[in-house]
Amino acid sequence: MFHPIDLQGWERRDTFTHFMQAGCVYSLTRELCVTAFRRYTKENGLRFFPAFTWAVTAAVNSRPEFRLGYDGAGRLGRFDTVHPEYTVLSEETGQMDSLCTAYTPRFSDFYAAMTQDIRRFHTQGLRTAPRENAVLLSCVPWFSYTEVSFRMKDDRIFLRPFIVWGRLTASGGETVLPFTLQLHHAAADGYHCHLFFCYLEELLHNPAKWLG
Repeated sequence: MFHPIDLQGWERRDTFTHFMQAGCVYSLTRELCVTAFRRYTKENGLRFFPAFTWAVTAAVNSRPEFRLGYDGAGRLGRFDTVHPEYTVLSEETGQMDSLCTAYTPRFSDFYAAMTQDIRRFHTQGLRTAPRENAVLLSCVPWFSYTEVSFRMKDDRIFLRPFIVWGRLTASGGETVLPFTLQLHHAAADGYHCHLFFCYLEELLHNPAKWLG
């Protein structure tokens, strides 16, 4: 469901207006420790990519600042739920495509739906319908990196986060990956990013509690 925001009465009005006019988009890249999460997925026969996608989307949905957007009528508002639109590689063409799976708080339901969407894409070439309340996710599992950012043509479209993560690597006895969160400053500040990472890291460090 979409809830329009009355800009005049919104407590973030001045900040939102200032950064929309400035077109200020920023990105944060951090190394995330996924040792416990990776171990749990391997021990339970789960694929890391859809499991991690659920965790990231759950963290996004935990923050109202990350669910801002515009509806089809051009109204600013907040969605109750956002869904992951994620990249997949076509093995036949070597080109990237994107799929969108409906997010559900129950991990097992989402995992089954996403793995089925990916399987249908690879075996039948079937794509999923895009959603206006989607958050863009991308994975580059072929390499690690230290920083990444994207230039957006239309800031209005990208009030919600654009998230990228890279290759799993071993570091000091732990399994880590680079993780980039790109946001429009009109929607969220550094403090909101801190809260997002706190939620995500709780999921990653205690996977049995959330995935079981």
